[in-house]
Amino acid sequence: MALLNPPELRASMMSVIVLYLAQCRGQRDERTRIVDAISPPSLTESPQKHQLDARLNLASAVEIGLAVRDGERVSLSPESIKAARRGTSAIAALVRRRVLSAELNTAAWGSQQGARDLTNALSWYLTFRPADAPARMEGDPPSVKSQQEADFGPRQSEDDDRSGWPISNSTRWNTFQRWACSLGFAWRSPSGRLIPDPTPAVRDSIPAIFESESTLDGRSFVAALGAHLPVMESGAYRLFVERNWNRSSEPDGPLSSATTDALRRLETTGHLTFEDRADAPRITRPDGTTFSHVSRGGAR
Repeated sequence: MALLNPPELRASMMSVIVLYLAQCRGQRDERTRIVDAISPPSLTESPQKHQLDARLNLASAVEIGLAVRDGERVSLSPESIKAARRGTSAIAALVRRRVLSAELNTAAWGSQQGARDLTNALSWYLTFRPADAPARMEGDPPSVKSQQEADFGPRQSEDDDRSGWPISNSTRWNTFQRWACSLGFAWRSPSGRLIPDPTPAVRDSIPAIFESESTLDGRSFVAALGAHLPVMESGAYRLFVERNWNRSSEPDGPLSSATTDALRRLETTGHLTFEDRADAPRITRPDGTTFSHVSRGGAR
């Protein structure tokens, strides 16, 4: 399994599958009935194509742990049942947790097994400033191709994953854009450009980051952020990508622009409060400003 290939895979259809099964008796149904229900053959001129989409997404929902298959019968996982009761936002958060789960990210560099292709791509993309983020697979820089050549070396062929490119071709770039937005790590500008922005993912993770604490020192906050969202600073998947690129990484360097912008948005909305105490170690932002402590706030 890989989440960037086949290109039909999308978080939105997996969410529809969860919602459908949640309404079934015992939260289970036959595989063919699920496919027919979410992609009725009579509602499209290309039933085979759209039903293929449904079958692929159903299989992937099982592989990432949203559902369990027993022969021809598919049932929701306990986590999915709980999420479905809380609504679509909870389902989206569950899909993100499953994609970021440790058991789906054990493959070696260059492998397309589990969720490694997607988490490598997210870890890499979130390091860019919005103005410098690749806007297209190929063409005038900044492109995905030119940036990956600089970071990971030349690609030997369009479909050669041995080069270690997180996004190996235009088909996977298109799929990545959908996943990045659905998981809360990016959004599209009015012109259609993908903007790296983890604000929704960070906002959803605030309760888990702080647990029973109301305030964390800056270093503990960044460590907790990376533990819950491992594609971000200090996270295991971000560090995995950094160990395999050609950039000169700075230990304890400044936060990325994408992370900094997200934290400032959450400060504006009242979700977080930042302090800069003179007698404590500090975290540096790209513009040179610092903070030493972060407090959980009540959103406005």
